[in-house]
Amino acid sequence: MGLPLNVRAYLERENIAYQMLTHPRTSTLAQAAEVCDIPFSQLARAVILVDARGLLMAVLPADHVLDFAALCTLLQRDLELVPGNQLSAIFDDCEPRSYPPVAPAYDLDVVVDTALADLQTVTFEPGVHTTLLQVSQDDFRRLLGTSVQGRFSRPVASLRADCADNDHLLSAVVNQFTPARVKRDIEEFHELPALPVSAAHILRLAGDSRANARQLAEVIEQDPALAAQVLRYANSSLYGYAGRIKDLQSAIARVLGFDFVLNLALGFSIGRSLRVTPEGPFGLDAFWRHSVHAARLVEQLAALLPRRQQPARGTAYLAGLLQNLGRLVLGHAFQPEFYILNRFAQANPEMATTELERHVLGVTHDQIGAWLMEAWGLPQELVIAVRHHHDEGYWDAHCTCPQLVLVANRALAVHGLGETDRPGLPAFSLEMLGLKEDQVMEITNKIIENREEMDELARRLAA
Repeated sequence: MGLPLNVRAYLERENIAYQMLTHPRTSTLAQAAEVCDIPFSQLARAVILVDARGLLMAVLPADHVLDFAALCTLLQRDLELVPGNQLSAIFDDCEPRSYPPVAPAYDLDVVVDTALADLQTVTFEPGVHTTLLQVSQDDFRRLLGTSVQGRFSRPVASLRADCADNDHLLSAVVNQFTPARVKRDIEEFHELPALPVSAAHILRLAGDSRANARQLAEVIEQDPALAAQVLRYANSSLYGYAGRIKDLQSAIARVLGFDFVLNLALGFSIGRSLRVTPEGPFGLDAFWRHSVHAARLVEQLAALLPRRQQPARGTAYLAGLLQNLGRLVLGHAFQPEFYILNRFAQANPEMATTELERHVLGVTHDQIGAWLMEAWGLPQELVIAVRHHHDEGYWDAHCTCPQLVLVANRALAVHGLGETDRPGLPAFSLEMLGLKEDQVMEITNKIIENREEMDELARRLAA
């Protein structure tokens, strides 16, 4: 794919000399920089904001975090991010999630972070995920046209929760947000729901070696929404049953299996008990969309392992489904913190969200999710999967599930689904699990081919 028409026309009109670096399709700027062997700090990116005065493009270094408070103070404006679903109308000739930092090409006002002046050469994505453009500093300034200059971003490495400016919006929130407070609130159930009744019943069945499909169906039937989801799964083409399943006992006994349905129902019941806003990278829509894909992939990867190494089918699925439960806890019980993180993550998509959480709040979603699961008395295998699904170095008790989730997340990130702390599949994890990279990606690709069906399931769960 060539350059977007607006970008190409503007470059020609301004007579800008540029070098075009083509590369295999990537999902993020960080990946593009890596495959082109360019320092990430050399890239510029754009964030699109809006207020009553109209649209504005903020241009900043790719390795910096946008500081909302500093930008609003600089411009004396009350700016908000433009929702992602509206950006396609602004950049109608660009690929999704690729917004060139060339404001005049799209008739946008622009504010430029002065940190970019330190670069002799500026590199940016021009609206397609297969190309980077490089221009001189002088030509980049010409590309930006008339702009406001100022400092409104900070290097990722400089983020600290103990920000000295107590008037800063982020600092005001974070000063009251500590890991000790979060853990205490979770353990004491401050503002958190108790374990859902249906989930408690399901856990009791899980501990009963004599429990059968009829008993599980009776529990699930008490929750009509949960029953509908299980039947929808059983009739999905994903599981290949030739015929129509109309009752829960048949869904359990003929198609999905007792352990799988038990954990599937447990995951849905827990996930629906924590309600958060649907919007944003941490919102409910994104949570379920990533979760159903990851759960399916973890389930299928687990089936490739030697039988003695395999976790229970349902446990593997549940680990993938609830891996980011801590995000829902934030949105449910710590709404100011969740609001700030959602905004920062949306404005800074290149920053690993675990790193953002750690620097901003001092605690990560995997810690929060594990604390809640422990407080609810969920199985230790699941607690560990949630706690260590970002940790390549975890190979202690119950390590198989978190490592499978880690591999699945990295594989899905290749397709731009979810986020990851670093690109590429973890070689050591693959070796220890006995999986091959091409094997993992083949299964991932097949799941992505069924994206429409998976997305529909996610939409129903988020509703």
